[in-house]
Amino acid sequence: MPTTEIVVGLDDSPSARAALRWAARHARITRSDLRGVHVDVARRYDEIEDAHRASITAVFDEIQPPGDWLLQFASGDAGHVLVRESENSQLLVVGTREHVGLGRVLAGSISHYCLSHAVCPIVAVPAEYRAEEAPQS
Repeated sequence: MPTTEIVVGLDDSPSARAALRWAARHARITRSDLRGVHVDVARRYDEIEDAHRASITAVFDEIQPPGDWLLQFASGDAGHVLVRESENSQLLVVGTREHVGLGRVLAGSISHYCLSHAVCPIVAVPAEYRAEEAPQS
């Protein structure tokens, strides 16, 4: 059963920050819940260093989230985790990086995977997105 939750993929890249700003603004406008999901491929939650967890938390805090918005840490393949975590969400938001040619092949594309496999609507936000300040709730 779909919820009013918006899931946004989160790391400390410019494209993920842009996606977070877009998702936060949309969540405020639509009065939706927001859940940021940070996926670490190599480590389980309990193995993620406190400093790394703190830096991702600081990125999430940039949007001044209300108390009912969540930040989740997960491990695994980022595309698979984001698709799974957004199954019952109203929307999945991901950042897009500009990869061309061989760079795209070598780096892969989390956003492309999500666009191809998500069962909910998805928004792909480019790193260049600059939102006006969202109204505070």
